[in-house]
Amino acid sequence: MKVLIVEDDLSARKLLRLTLEHYHCTVVEAQDGQEGLEQAIRHMPDIIISDALMPRMDGFQLLRALKLDPVLCTIPFLFYSSTYTGEKEHELALSLGAEAFINKPVEPAALWEKTCQIMNDWEARQKKPAHPAMCEGHEQFLREYSQVVASKLEEKVRDLEDALKLRKQAEEELRRLNIELEQRVAQEVEKNQAKDRILAYQARLAAMGEMLSNIAHQWRQPLNNASLIVQNLRFEYDEGSLTKAACHNYVEECLNNLMYMSHTIDNFYAFYQPDSGRQPFDLYQTITESISLVRPDLESRGITITLINKCNLAVNGFKKEFSQVLLNVIQNAKEAILLRMPSDPFIEIVCSLQEGVARITVRDNGGGISPEILDKIFDPYFTSKFKSHGAGMGLYMSKMIIEKHMGGKIWVANTADGAEVAIELPIDQTHTVATGENGP
Repeated sequence: MKVLIVEDDLSARKLLRLTLEHYHCTVVEAQDGQEGLEQAIRHMPDIIISDALMPRMDGFQLLRALKLDPVLCTIPFLFYSSTYTGEKEHELALSLGAEAFINKPVEPAALWEKTCQIMNDWEARQKKPAHPAMCEGHEQFLREYSQVVASKLEEKVRDLEDALKLRKQAEEELRRLNIELEQRVAQEVEKNQAKDRILAYQARLAAMGEMLSNIAHQWRQPLNNASLIVQNLRFEYDEGSLTKAACHNYVEECLNNLMYMSHTIDNFYAFYQPDSGRQPFDLYQTITESISLVRPDLESRGITITLINKCNLAVNGFKKEFSQVLLNVIQNAKEAILLRMPSDPFIEIVCSLQEGVARITVRDNGGGISPEILDKIFDPYFTSKFKSHGAGMGLYMSKMIIEKHMGGKIWVANTADGAEVAIELPIDQTHTVATGENGP
C-alpha cells in the first residue's frame, strides 16, 4: 500500500512514517497541503493521511482541491488531527469527501486498523467515496470553511487570553518571590558581614595578645641585663671603685639594651600595620622575618623551629596578611606541642615549588588533630573543641586571607607524630629565581 502523509510537524510525520513502514507500506511525505497536492499528482497514492492545520494550504483546502481534480478525487482521504477536533470540523471534513476524521493521538495499531478498514470499505464500494463531496459550489465551501476557521480562531483567542492571564499571574508571583529572595539575601549578607566583623575583631584581639606575649619574651633578657647593669653601677659607686671609664661602659651597654628594646617595638609595630595593597614579595625573606618575631618565645620553651628553603620564590599579594597567617599556624603548632610535651619538640617550615605554585608546609610533632574535627577546623566559631589541639580561632580568618585575598589554597592533614598545614600561592613569574638552596 502506498500512503501519502501530509503533516507539518516533523516529529509527528516521522512517527507516522515509522508506523506505516512497520506494516510494509510505501510512504511518501509532504510538509503542507501545497506539497501534498504535488506529491499526490506525482505518486498517485492509495490513501492520503493528512493533518488539518498546516501553513500555505491546510487539510480542508487540500481535500477540496483533490475532490475537484477528476484524477485524484477517488483517492481515500483520512484526517488525522489534534487541532480541529470539534463536531463542526468533522462535519465539514465529511462534507468535503473525507472517509473519516481521527483525533490525535491514537495507538499505532488502532490507526493502522482504521486505515485498513477504510481501504477495505473503499474496495467494497468499488472505489467510491463513503461521503460524496458537496456540490453546492465554491461559495458553500467558503461559508462552512470560514465558520470552522472563525470558531477555531475564537477558541485560540480564548486559550491565548487564559494563557496570558496565567502568565501575568506567574510573573507577578515570580516578582514577589524575587523581592522576597532579594530581602533574604540582603539579610543573610548582613548576618555574614556581622559575623565576619566579629571574627575579624576577635582575630585582632588574639593577634594583639600574641604580639604582647612575644614582646615580653623579646624584652625579658635586655631588661634583665639593664637591671644587672644598674645594680653593678650602684654597687661600685657605693664601694668607691666606680671609674669614669667603667661608668661610660655601663651607660653604653644599658643604652644598647634600650635601643634593642626600642627596635623590637618598631618591628612589631611595622609588622601589625595593614598592607597598603597587593605587591610582589620575597617568600623566603617574609617567612624569615616572621620567624624572627616568635623564635625567642619558642626557644625559651624548648621548641626548635627550622626553615628549609628549596627555591627562591616571589608571590604577588598581601605580605603582612600572609605573615599573620603563618604566625597563626605557628602559634597553633606551639599550643599543640605544649599540650602534648613531646621529647625534642620542633616546628619545621618548608618552602618549595610544586607544580607551578609556591607551597609552604608547616609541620610539628604536637600529636595532630582529632579525625572527628579535622574537616571543621576552618569553620567560623569552631574554637572550643580544637583549640587545645593546635587549631585556633585564626584558622577561619587565615583561610579567608589565603583563598579570597590571595587566590591560594590552605588545608590541614595529620602526619605520623603531628599536624601539617599546607599553603599554596600563585607565584609571580617576573620575580622568581630558582636556586635550590636551603635556608636556616
